[in-house]
Amino acid sequence: MVNLNNLFLRMKELNLTSKKLSDDTGISTGNISDWKKGRSMPTAIKLITLADYLNCSVDYILGRTDNPEVNKVEEKPLHILDSALINSDNKTVILPFYRTPASAGTGSWLTGDITTEYVNTPKTPISCDADFIVEVRGNSMYPKFSDGDRILVKESTSIYENEIGVFILNGESYVKKMGMGELLSINSNYAPIKLKEYDNIRCVGRVVGKIE
Repeated sequence: MVNLNNLFLRMKELNLTSKKLSDDTGISTGNISDWKKGRSMPTAIKLITLADYLNCSVDYILGRTDNPEVNKVEEKPLHILDSALINSDNKTVILPFYRTPASAGTGSWLTGDITTEYVNTPKTPISCDADFIVEVRGNSMYPKFSDGDRILVKESTSIYENEIGVFILNGESYVKKMGMGELLSINSNYAPIKLKEYDNIRCVGRVVGKIE
């Protein structure tokens, strides 16, 4: 299981605050906070940025080694998606896959211990644009997405009306279409989810496709 304990250990060793890391790299403090709480994982580009800035390897950040000197990124600076992120035949990319599903139904409870793994995905313009994969649970987005589909998500804190995104609403995850003050299903058997003033909602990303 991938974890980012080494990232925060490295920051502590270098006496770096989240604000300092954010100011110097352009990575938002919100991203850093989400990583610390296990809500999300860095994208490939952000992993490279972190490794360069912290003078360590991507493998070290991902917890695959305790040695920060192993396979240092700066030795191959032009290979943005090197062997740690893309396989040798260049026909697949590796993306983080979140085992906690996004519900296309009535909601999936999220725990603090989100199981994450990295999986090979066919290399297409869509998968290269995606930042992570989640599994759909339920059929409220049928026929576009069915129960068990793995969808490709582009990390984003907001999306436009009528775009499909992954949302965390009051601690539960959903894949829905963004409506005007509500989350919409495609399947007419599911009523819209009205958003209330006291709801705790955030957008995780925009759905860009699915793995066929």
